[in-house]
Amino acid sequence: MRLWIRRREARELAFDAAVSVATPAEWREAVTDPALVSSVLWPETPRFRPEGPDYLRKSHPHERGYRDDPAVNADYAAACDRLAVRLARELAGARVLAYAPLRGAFPIWRALRRRLPGLTLTPYFPVTSSFVFYPEAFGIRNRQGRPASGRHANRLELARLRPLLVGFDALLYLDEIVSGGMLKGHLRDMLELRIDRDIPIFAAGLADARGGRSAVSRRAVEAMVADGRVRRFFWEGCATLITEDQRFLLGVHYTDYALGPHVVPMLNQAFEFYPERDAFDQAVVGETPVDCEGQ
Repeated sequence: MRLWIRRREARELAFDAAVSVATPAEWREAVTDPALVSSVLWPETPRFRPEGPDYLRKSHPHERGYRDDPAVNADYAAACDRLAVRLARELAGARVLAYAPLRGAFPIWRALRRRLPGLTLTPYFPVTSSFVFYPEAFGIRNRQGRPASGRHANRLELARLRPLLVGFDALLYLDEIVSGGMLKGHLRDMLELRIDRDIPIFAAGLADARGGRSAVSRRAVEAMVADGRVRRFFWEGCATLITEDQRFLLGVHYTDYALGPHVVPMLNQAFEFYPERDAFDQAVVGETPVDCEGQ
């Protein structure tokens, strides 16, 4: 399996190093390192199935009793179509860094990139899940002095990226929008770190329940646009954001929430992505998954 790792000082944009690991034990040893900001493991021969206490437990309603629904998929795809039209018009001619947090933004990015062939897009996949925490022994603390979660990792990822922003004309932050709290929080991090002084920030996402659950947070983001700190904010709604916390559709998850922001692929016993993800990708993305790096 291929393991991409990031350190606090970037050597390359996407990842600082890539190593091969052959077993879950090798992978765990490689990522148990306080010098790392985050990492992504991706299928490569020889494959193995990740393992850990939080890998397979079905905990979200979208995962329990899931059935592929063509109508839900079509509605999701139509929202991506509408969002792509708006982004293509706004960002034409720009060199765009697409900041797409794992896990939630990954399927949105994969759907949009197929719909934006005319844009110059370079993806970056920060690992920022709020329910994942760095090990307490690492001494990585948030601003309140508590063990840091993936929310704090967002700040570390942004600081890592900052010296490399000079090569881009715009930062496009993509995300799923459920309550909108993560969207609002990630943008606040960007503004507190004054990323907007280095590069114009655009925000975009797909909203669950056609935006009905996120009105308060979206108003906060729109206020950031009104005062000029965020350049533009685009969102489109779908009836059911079916990829929300649906690890088998997302294709990525974690083995242990207490190990830190280290993403692994969701593989079945044959070391392949689950069939439901392939079906969703064919309907919404237009292809089956191949690679994470740059995809």
